[in-house]
Amino acid sequence: MNTIHDMKGCIQVNVDLSSTTLNDVFELPKEEALKSFYDRMVTIPVTAMSALKKELVATIGDDRTKGIFIRYGWHCGVSDGEKALTSQWENEVDLINAGPKLHRLHGYLDDVIINAIDYDNEGDLALIDADWFNSFEAHEFLKSGIHSDQPVCHTLCGYASGYLSTVLNRPMIVKETKCMGMGHDKCETIIIPQEKLGKELENENRYYQSTSMIQELDEITAKLKIERDNLNKTYTIHRKLIEELLSKKGLQSIVDSLYKTTGLPTFIENEHHQIMVKSDDVTIDFDLGKISTDTTSFINISPGIGILRTPIYFEQKIKGYCSFLYSTDHTPNDLDYMIIDQASLTASIILLNEDIKMNTELNIRRDFLNDILENRLEKEEIYKVAYYLNFNPDDSYWMLTMERNINESEMNHEIEVNEELVRYVNFFFKERNINAIVSQKADKIIMAMEYSAFEKQYMKQSKFINQLLKHCLRRFTKYKFFIGVSTVVQKIDQLPILYDETLATLKAKNPKKQIHYFEDLGIESVLFQIPDETLINRFVYKQVGELLEADKSCDLIKTLYAYIENGININNTAKALTMSISGLRYRLEKISDILNIDLNDTKSVFSVYMALNVLKARGEITV
Repeated sequence: MNTIHDMKGCIQVNVDLSSTTLNDVFELPKEEALKSFYDRMVTIPVTAMSALKKELVATIGDDRTKGIFIRYGWHCGVSDGEKALTSQWENEVDLINAGPKLHRLHGYLDDVIINAIDYDNEGDLALIDADWFNSFEAHEFLKSGIHSDQPVCHTLCGYASGYLSTVLNRPMIVKETKCMGMGHDKCETIIIPQEKLGKELENENRYYQSTSMIQELDEITAKLKIERDNLNKTYTIHRKLIEELLSKKGLQSIVDSLYKTTGLPTFIENEHHQIMVKSDDVTIDFDLGKISTDTTSFINISPGIGILRTPIYFEQKIKGYCSFLYSTDHTPNDLDYMIIDQASLTASIILLNEDIKMNTELNIRRDFLNDILENRLEKEEIYKVAYYLNFNPDDSYWMLTMERNINESEMNHEIEVNEELVRYVNFFFKERNINAIVSQKADKIIMAMEYSAFEKQYMKQSKFINQLLKHCLRRFTKYKFFIGVSTVVQKIDQLPILYDETLATLKAKNPKKQIHYFEDLGIESVLFQIPDETLINRFVYKQVGELLEADKSCDLIKTLYAYIENGININNTAKALTMSISGLRYRLEKISDILNIDLNDTKSVFSVYMALNVLKARGEITV
């Protein structure tokens, strides 16, 4: 240390930092300590700094201003760090502890307390926890009389980061977690090596990067140009979509137009994840039902396939989805998102129009079928309406009637389910190009169709009906369905006959079977066509009720059924049952006594036989 006098005779102290420890420097009076670090210093009033910050906020905004003051503090800290490294110091902690002393020396704050200096398992610095007291930036901010919602000590953060990054020779990021400017009693900070930053602190790193406003303006201009081009292309596609909408060509024209303009394979599915229309190059080998989204989203299906999918809304419900397919490493850009949203809106309008049209047509068809079944139309009227509904009155017709288990306590819900089921079954026929009328009567769904259209499916009735059941069970998993199958008639005005046949099969249904054919019923089918089921039950009970009560094991019932089936012949019956003739005679006498009938009386036996067949058809007895 050299002592000299200036021109006025004042004593000046020149300190050689290279031969002086940091602690010795801080023992000097404040003015001399500062002169030992700096050849020349300019003081800036705190009020001027505060005024500058306010002007910058008004000119370039809070975020940019924060970056400027952080970088200003950074350069101040780097300068002090370089000076500190020229002095003598014992270890890394000695350099770290010098930082707070320099903070106070500059008047940035009143005090600094380092709470912890943590190292990881390899002995590498992991975190520094420090508190600041009476920061000048917080003090100036509070003069406005309000509290900030964010920390305000930007210069202090920049200074601490610049200093520590310099003396530790590694980038250090300072984050203020609490601030007096926010109303806290002190400012709390954490200092972390840049390479250890977590996601929460990664955003802080950008404030330490110098940016050019001219460069940013150029980048913004380039982005605006891209946006302009995107908007132009979106507008062009939007116009094409509107043209397709006004041309009333339907959804297929929409996906074809999208594929042509974007080059992306496009498809539209309904709310049940069944593809309604698709463009070329669409191959779906994954389950669409497992993709759940109610917003526009990009989903990676597999390493080679991605899908941009947006819901189609109308009546505040999702009625389908519009999707783009991507292959290999391609992903959607902002333009794709804009286009698919426009496509979704257009598809929504088309589906709404089709829904209105379909509901109108369905209601007309339903009314037509109900009028036929209730015999409210003359033959001439039936033929006229059938012609307008594109039905050939002279074609052959076939009918299926479906019923399901229902919850009587929730009838409003069940009616709603029936309505949805009618629409869903209609889609099944439409998908297969089968001209059909689907209606609801009581608790049953009635399906009348042109038999010639069914024959073009080139499959057996049983296979077709099983496909229908699977179709319904995919959507209505909680229900069990039973279907009554009619014969075939040659004229549309004979549909009431088919309806009576299907009702008869459902009355005779076996609960263990889902499909019942009218042709499988015998003479007892006449009974099942009686509208009042109570009459059928009374008939059955009158004929065999006492036998049912007396024969819980059904041995006598089986014997009686076999006896009638074998032509009321004792020898043939004994052989069929593999029992002795004497044993058979004993059983027949017992049955005769219980029923109080002569088993040789053909009239009485015929009535009993019909009653047994009713029970057999219902599955109530096994013979």
